[in-house]
Amino acid sequence: MSSPEQHAVTFFMIGCQRCGTTWTDAALRAHPKVYLPEQKQSYFFDRNYDKGIEWYLERFQGAEEHHTAVGEIATGYCLLEAAPLMAKHFPDVKLMMVMRNPIERAYSNFQTRQIESGWSSFEEALESDPDLIVRGEYIDQIECLMQFYDKSNVLFMLYDDLHFHDKKYLDTILEFLGVDPTLENKLIGQRKNAAMFPILRKWLHRLGLKPVVNLMSKSWIGDSVRRSRKNKGKAYEPMNDSTKEKLAAHYLPYNERLSTFLQRDLTAWNASQ
Repeated sequence: MSSPEQHAVTFFMIGCQRCGTTWTDAALRAHPKVYLPEQKQSYFFDRNYDKGIEWYLERFQGAEEHHTAVGEIATGYCLLEAAPLMAKHFPDVKLMMVMRNPIERAYSNFQTRQIESGWSSFEEALESDPDLIVRGEYIDQIECLMQFYDKSNVLFMLYDDLHFHDKKYLDTILEFLGVDPTLENKLIGQRKNAAMFPILRKWLHRLGLKPVVNLMSKSWIGDSVRRSRKNKGKAYEPMNDSTKEKLAAHYLPYNERLSTFLQRDLTAWNASQ
């Protein structure tokens, strides 16, 4: 039997990693009708399920009557092992899933985790952590979701759309959630990045100083870093061509199936150069 709190949860953004979910999280928090827990991710359905549903529901105790869209942004809930658990407790919620060129997504994920994981190269990372590749096999995740959720209750988006027109992207999300998309949002034209100050973020979080991270992100320091990253374009070193070719070959059948499902042209994702 479900509890009243479970009925109050109306949506999940279920992925994917390195696909702009930090920006979306910040943009949604600015809307007066949307409630998100203080911590962006609980990792409940993909890592912490053994803590129990009551532990999870405590995250939403701050939601008030005027919050008509209540949910969580959790980049691991699209994974095959998480989907059935999520559907068991929340079979009627709206889901949002954003996807990015899987090669770029994997490389971006590697860049943000390289120092912490001690990887000397992208190739070493791919060898030691297959999850870097699996996360980009989106169609397998979608087909699993479709076993539990109706397609009409799932909004599938592309990171490309956020990159090219962030306001339209956000409006689509707000309309899907059933809240007013016309309110002004200061995040339009900006890009929050979870990889800002990666080492500093890591230690401040460990010390329980998350508010300091948030203040820095909202300050002139955060604005400066965002402008710098935007002006420089791609800040990462180029990927090894042979590695990119191998990944392109691996992802080709997945991307073709995804293209058919979404009815979107993903040809650019298949380019190895």
